[in-house]
Formats: sequence, C-alpha cells, structure tokens
Amino acid sequence: MEILSFQFIQFALLSALLVSICGGIVGSIIVSNKTVFLSGGVAHSAFGGVGIALYFGFNVMLGAAITSILMSILLIYFIINKKKNIDSFIAAAWAFGMALGVILIDITPGYGIDLTSYLFGSILAVGKIDIIIIGIFDILLITFVYLYYREILGILYDETFCKLKNININIFLFFIYIFVSLGIVMSMNIAGLILVLAILSIPAYIASMFVSSLSKMMVLSFILSLMFICIGFFVSYYYNLSIGACVVMSAIFGMILSSILKIILRKCNG
Repeated sequence: MEILSFQFIQFALLSALLVSICGGIVGSIIVSNKTVFLSGGVAHSAFGGVGIALYFGFNVMLGAAITSILMSILLIYFIINKKKNIDSFIAAAWAFGMALGVILIDITPGYGIDLTSYLFGSILAVGKIDIIIIGIFDILLITFVYLYYREILGILYDETFCKLKNININIFLFFIYIFVSLGIVMSMNIAGLILVLAILSIPAYIASMFVSSLSKMMVLSFILSLMFICIGFFVSYYYNLSIGACVVMSAIFGMILSSILKIILRKCNG
C-alpha cells in the first residue's frame, strides 16, 4: 500500500503498536481494580499540565506527566488513609485540571492554539522522540509487571494475601498508580485526554469477558487495542475524521459485537 511508504504513517503505526502495549497492561489493571473513574480524574487533570507546558514553553508530554503523577500521589494518599468523599475530590480535580488548562492556553502569548489534538488526539503528529519515550516507558512497564506480577495480582484481587506475605501494599500502590498515570499520558496522542479512558478500558473490559487470568487479559487487551487503533486510524485518515473519535467508535462496536458473541456462547453452552 502506498500509504505505508510515508514516514509519518510509519511513525503513527509504530506509536499505535507501542501505545497498545501500555494500554493493554494499564487498561487491564484499572478494569481489574475497578478504578476507571479514578483514572478519569487523572486523565482530565493532565490537561492542566498541558496548559502549563504551553504557557511556559516546555514539552507538553512532560507537563501532562508531572500533573498526572501529582494527581496520582494525592489519590494514593486518599486511598491509603481511607478518606471519605474521594469521588468528590476526583470530580473537583477533574474539573480543575480542565479549567486550568483552558485558562492557561487562552492567555498563552502568540497565535491561537488548537485544542483538538490535545483533547481528541493527533497520532499523525507523533515524532521520533515521542516513539522513543513511549518505547522506554513500555520496557519499564513490562519489566515492572514481569518482576512483580504476583504482588500486583495480590493487590488487585486479594490484599489479605499481601498482608500475610508482608508485602508493602502502599509502595506497590504508589508504583501502580504512577504507571497508570504515565500510561494515560503516553496514550494521549492516540485519543486525546477526553477519550483516552475509553481506549484504555474498553479493550480490557472485552478481554475480561473471555479470559480469567490477568496475564491473558493483558495480552488479549493489547491485541484488541492494536486492532481498534489501526481500524480507527485508517478510517480517520481516509475520511478526514478525528482519530480519537474513530478509535473509540471502533472499540464501542467491538464491545457490542463481543457482548452479543458472549450471549450466544453462553446459550450454546447451556
């Protein structure tokens, strides 16, 4: 195909592969831990970091990463100390991040800044540096999961096991949420901060319908993420539509078809 001969297309597809890896792992963690709404707070607060980065003139991904990590640390504090009204805090942080980002972008000197790529994704704008950063993150994430898979499994499903094994739950929660927050930032170019949560959670949710183990869920979620991103990418490219919206719509259709298939299989098995 002639389209594949363009370097920016090659970069886009390579970033889709790398983002699918982190999305498959991070998405499986947030779906298994039932923290999708919490992750939404992290994702939307990251927009404040985008505004800060644009206003002060440094890397947008770095700005989003810093604010996401700070948000995650606050959430970990609330979780560890079992604070009440954590949902209200998440909602407030969600709104604050978006409002701060918009205000800072409005007052940033120079020409008007197009928010579309940050809110809904712009995979064609991915460069070599972005590829390297996402690749390094994937290596660190895979290494962490490989080395501490049993501990992660215990924290997600059985905290009693962790306490019996004298596993420091708080330390692992810290690293898990840091990786989740960075995974959200890494996926920003694909779906934007508005739709990134769907990209992370829908493939993992579909995978959970058909597999029971966390490792298999991560692998299947990665495959589904890559498939949905590629479908959404080509649809958006040929029809000049928003990449993030197209990826999410392909994932939604996949979820509907998977739900129908699951019902059919259940009836066939009695």
